[in-house]
Amino acid sequence: MNNTTNLDTHAHRHPSGRAAAVGHHLLARWPSVLGLLALIANIANGADPHVTAMIIMLAAMCYLAAAAVGSRRSVWVMVGVASVAVVLARLTGLDPTATLLVMGAGFAIFGFLRGTGVDRREVGVQVLGFVGFSAIALTAMMSSPALAVFLAAVAAIGHAIWDVIHFVRDKVVSRSLTEACFVLDVGLGVALLLMSSTALPV
Repeated sequence: MNNTTNLDTHAHRHPSGRAAAVGHHLLARWPSVLGLLALIANIANGADPHVTAMIIMLAAMCYLAAAAVGSRRSVWVMVGVASVAVVLARLTGLDPTATLLVMGAGFAIFGFLRGTGVDRREVGVQVLGFVGFSAIALTAMMSSPALAVFLAAVAAIGHAIWDVIHFVRDKVVSRSLTEACFVLDVGLGVALLLMSSTALPV
C-alpha cells in the first residue's frame, strides 16, 4: 500500500513519471487510439456520408469474413484485405461498393459451405448484419444530401451498438477490433449528426 502511494506521489511530482503513466495507459488502450486516428483521418475535411457508408459496409463485411473463416484474430487481416480491395477498385475503375458486396457474398457462401471449424449460426447472424447495414449504407449513397447524412449517421451509430454487443459477447471478432471500430463508428455518427443539425434552418 505504501509502495503504491509512493509511486503515485513520485508520478505526480515528476512530469516524466506522469508522461510515462499516460504513455502506458495509451499503450493499453491502443485500439481506441487507433480508432481515434482513423476518425481524425476521415473527418479532417469534414464528415462525408458516402465515406461513412462505405466504412460501415467494410466493417460489416469484415465481421462476416471473420465468422466465415472461424478465427477472431483474422478480422484485422480482413480489415487490411478489404481496405486494399477498395483502394484497388478505385484505382482500376471498379465500383468499391460492388467489390464489398461481392466479397461479402463470397464469404457468406464460404462460411455456409465449410464443414467443421465454423459456427453456421454465427455466420447467419453476420450475414443478416451485413445485409442490414449494407442496405442502409446503399440507401444513404443514393439519397438526397440531407437524407444521406441522416442515414449514414444511423448506420454508424447502429454499427457502434453492434460493436458493443460483440465486445460483450466476446465472439466472432477480437475485442481489440470492436473497441477500435466503436470509437470510429461513434465519432462518425456524432460528426454527421452535428453536421446535419448545423445545416438545419434556424
